[in-house]
Amino acid sequence: MRLRRLIVLLIFAALRLQGQEGSEWDYELQGYLKYFGAYGKVNDAFFDPNISANLELQSFDQQLHNRFDFKLYHGAWSMGIGMRNRLFNGSQLKSGDLFLDILDADPGLVDLSMLYWRNDEVVLHTIIDRLWFQYQGEKFGLRLGRQRINWGINTIWNPNDILNQYNFFDFDYEERPGSDALRLQYFPSFTSTWELAIAPAEQIKESTAALLYKNTQFSYDFQIIGAFYRNNISLGGGWAGNIWQLGFKGEANYYWGLGQAQSSIIATGKAIDEYNNFVFSTALDYVFSNGLYISASYLLNAEQAFTGIGEFNSFNQGVVLSPKNPFPFAHTIALNSNFAFSPIFNGSLTFMYAPENQNLILFPSLSYSLGTNLDLLLAAQVFLTENARENQELQWLSNNFFVRLKWSF
Repeated sequence: MRLRRLIVLLIFAALRLQGQEGSEWDYELQGYLKYFGAYGKVNDAFFDPNISANLELQSFDQQLHNRFDFKLYHGAWSMGIGMRNRLFNGSQLKSGDLFLDILDADPGLVDLSMLYWRNDEVVLHTIIDRLWFQYQGEKFGLRLGRQRINWGINTIWNPNDILNQYNFFDFDYEERPGSDALRLQYFPSFTSTWELAIAPAEQIKESTAALLYKNTQFSYDFQIIGAFYRNNISLGGGWAGNIWQLGFKGEANYYWGLGQAQSSIIATGKAIDEYNNFVFSTALDYVFSNGLYISASYLLNAEQAFTGIGEFNSFNQGVVLSPKNPFPFAHTIALNSNFAFSPIFNGSLTFMYAPENQNLILFPSLSYSLGTNLDLLLAAQVFLTENARENQELQWLSNNFFVRLKWSF
């Protein structure tokens, strides 16, 4: 409670300082208000009739989502606060405490998640996902607090994102999660950077500490990363450049688990520090003269094995996997395209294929600007896989449809 009061006081203090004549303080306040609706249906052919009769195979959920991002500046010093305020209604509330426990869980060192009010119809929740203080000099930078540390290079899968993985299918969370961390940056030259990031946890073995070096050579950007990640030792790196007119990117990390593994094969429920793994992703992209953007990506998750349709739970909104296991398949190919039909009308389509059990995922979306700062988005996520109950026939497993109305300020 004291922390919440302190945040409010900091905001009002900043507004007061900005209003003083001749003050060197400055601030930014922006955000949005959204309506987000989701309808989902699961194919009952994947379940025994006696089981499916007791399952909720259709769902309709909706939420009102308000966000504030506040930044305060004073010379080389700055601070930022960002919060998500969401009012939930729909089928997900029927799971009771399970949904509330997932919603109210704060993975950071400091609990900044607040569940204000709940009943059988609605839940009101706030989480502060940004709260940082920063000093930025000419060659040195320091940021402390809840922040996003983005070291990834590729668009869909980022093995180099040791501290801040994200869920590609959680498209309604554009800002992506943050970490409670200390970040130090040193810029010895115009083309090179050193970074040290430390994200402590209550237990030392669950903490993360990573060192990154970036440089530019031969028209390519390169980076190397060494890290201690949740009782794993990790070494990796990445690159970004061009092959003729094609953008060419890639990143990889190898993880040595320091736990007591019984086998190198991932079993259901095996702890993250009980196996070694190699994760690699690469992508080619191209922009045509008419503005059409296309990309082709590949992910290798060497020690991962698809264990059944339950793995599709990892695509749920709000679920974030780890950099050591960013996707539930060993091999995945993704094709993505974006095209602006007009300045106010845009479309995208993502197609994913994993050969294990012939897993297919389709993710189309359309966005349209209804006016100044007002946008409408329609999207769908369709998952297909082999049905073991029907001679491994390829069938749709679930269909999910989304509508979002967003007003930004």
